[in-house]
Amino acid sequence: MMASSSTQLGDIEERFFECSFCLKTLTEPKTLPCLHRYCRECLQKIIAENRDAFNCPLCDEECDVPPEGADGFKTDFFIKSVLEFCQLESTFKEDNVKRCRGCKEVKNVICYCFKCRDFLCPQCYQFHLDNDMVEEHRPHLLDLQTVDVRSLTLEKLTSLTEDPRCAVHVKRPAEMCCQTCGNTPICVACVFGEHKGHVTHEVRVLAKSEGKKMKAMMTALDKCKDKLYELPKRVTKVREALQENVKEQLGEARSNHKRVTERVLFNAEMEKRVLEKQRNEIIMRHKEGCKQIREEMEEKMRELTEKYDEILQGKEQSCGREVEEVNTKTGIVDEKSSAKVEKYKRELQGYEEKVKASQVDNEGRISEVADHATRTINRYVNITATARTVQASHDEWTEAQCLPAITTAGVVLIEEAKKEFGDLESLSKTGVTESWMFIEQVMITDSHESVVDIKGIAEGWDVQGITSGGDGHIIVTGEAQGDKSHITVINREGGIVRQKQIQGLADSRYTPYHHCHSLSKHITVTVCKSNQVGLYDNRNGGYVSKNIKDMPVVWPYFESCVTTDQLNNIYVGGPEREVLVLDDQLNYLRTIKLPKNIYMPRDISVHANYLVVCHWSAGESYAVTMLGEESEVVYQFTRPINGCRCPLSVCTDSSQYIYMIWNGSGRCILTQHSQDGRQLLATRKVDDNALCITVIGTKEGEKLLVATQNSKKMYTFGLLEE
Repeated sequence: MMASSSTQLGDIEERFFECSFCLKTLTEPKTLPCLHRYCRECLQKIIAENRDAFNCPLCDEECDVPPEGADGFKTDFFIKSVLEFCQLESTFKEDNVKRCRGCKEVKNVICYCFKCRDFLCPQCYQFHLDNDMVEEHRPHLLDLQTVDVRSLTLEKLTSLTEDPRCAVHVKRPAEMCCQTCGNTPICVACVFGEHKGHVTHEVRVLAKSEGKKMKAMMTALDKCKDKLYELPKRVTKVREALQENVKEQLGEARSNHKRVTERVLFNAEMEKRVLEKQRNEIIMRHKEGCKQIREEMEEKMRELTEKYDEILQGKEQSCGREVEEVNTKTGIVDEKSSAKVEKYKRELQGYEEKVKASQVDNEGRISEVADHATRTINRYVNITATARTVQASHDEWTEAQCLPAITTAGVVLIEEAKKEFGDLESLSKTGVTESWMFIEQVMITDSHESVVDIKGIAEGWDVQGITSGGDGHIIVTGEAQGDKSHITVINREGGIVRQKQIQGLADSRYTPYHHCHSLSKHITVTVCKSNQVGLYDNRNGGYVSKNIKDMPVVWPYFESCVTTDQLNNIYVGGPEREVLVLDDQLNYLRTIKLPKNIYMPRDISVHANYLVVCHWSAGESYAVTMLGEESEVVYQFTRPINGCRCPLSVCTDSSQYIYMIWNGSGRCILTQHSQDGRQLLATRKVDDNALCITVIGTKEGEKLLVATQNSKKMYTFGLLEE
């Protein structure tokens, strides 16, 4: 409720005078430091359960219990006087025949004396007006004939009530305030007696000083108003976003699960059909053999019948064993596929439990913010209402006693209101960051499945990078003629689909080596040693680029490698420790600095939450962190033996296995590392001119492609799931 000097008593809401503990009208109101009021008896009940300190039932602010208990809290004399008048107001509505304070007779009354605290008849009212014995009563007379009680203002009521008396000499009027004792009313004698040595002020000076402090506090508090009322809206928005994101996240996981299950069952069915064909072929061969034997038996001498019967029996047994072997394999396929389906089902259930548990945790933290917002707003409403009500009284005693507590509570509330809750929006997403996906054991075939020549690349050109594109196409990049580089789209057979030559930048003094990595299904990001980073459309050959020197970053000389992550962020490695992070529109985001012993990476790849770095000059590969400006080494990869010590290229498959090409001593080795990167699982000998590697998806599953630099060949290795 907003109060002013013209505020009428009838306009004040009844709940303003209600005790929040017993929900009844306040009696002997006591004020806490947070400005919430309670009946003295109610406060004693609260303190009985909390001896040293307790939390305000309304705003949850902690309050220390004074040594005097409930009596140690300040009595709200202003509210107490308003309550006394409100109780009198009900008697004003009744019959005006009451007992007169002066003559003690029951008769018609026309006045109420706030000094006598009782009603007066016409004769005694006139006596108060005429007789100098009761001269001090005249400012405290309320003529019931000429005033409308319901329109009585706070300012008028304050002028009628009697000023406080000395807390020690109760018969003497208070003329000063003792600030040391909480602005307690005292007389002049107490300044040199009970309150000697204390800080005392004239009530007018103190009221004016406290009024200025409260005005400054109210101005600061009003600036927080919009922020306070905006917080519940943010909470609602975040809660709705959380529900929607959980729904979308679980929907994606279930869709993934359905796709994987269908794939397993489909593969099992295909394998069973192959086995069924084998079984039929065995039976057909058996029938043909038996037929031939019977024809031979008829042509040859009858004495050989017994011998051929034995041969026929052997064939029958052999056929039975072979058919039984095929039947056994068929059963194994059924068992494996059923086990996989059941395994994926359990994994999905566990994933859903993690997501829902994270949702419950986020809901709890959101509710805490919502509760904080509600409590803070309630305190704001209470403080502002109390402050404006006290100001509306225009009574110096009331202001001197009430304003310090209001200002103190307001300062505390301002600090509460400044809380930013900067991580509130992050609660709209669960803490389960990874998507549900199945992970199989993957093995590289012992040797390459195929090798093709990469056609369409002219003599003198080379291959520096390779990556997968949409529609089963493959993108290769490298140096072209002169100061140009090329981007070439090929198919699985090495045939050219389309090609584009890129002119190097005029101010570049470096050979235009070109590297690439898939950004999306149809877009490839490329970097060239001439400080050029671009986006190439695999479908139509469209190309846009930017010069890194035009970005708001100090860049050393040239780019050496490029990769992307699941959020379509682009990572560009250079000749020193810097790795640039760009968005999918080639806008600069930030810079990551590799650890001090790692510089000029030959190739990089994002793996889970880490960046895999091929440190060619040191002959090592590392997994480093990507958060913050300075990255740290998480682990170092195991090098292959046989003298291969320089890592050239790195990639990962959908199951998060890591593959690298190493060279040294005139030979190249392909390595497979575990999903956590800490184990070397397999090595394969590859072409000594091999330079780059990537993974491509096919109808038969994922394949590993290895491209050579100068001979321009592409080897395909199978990735077998077990």
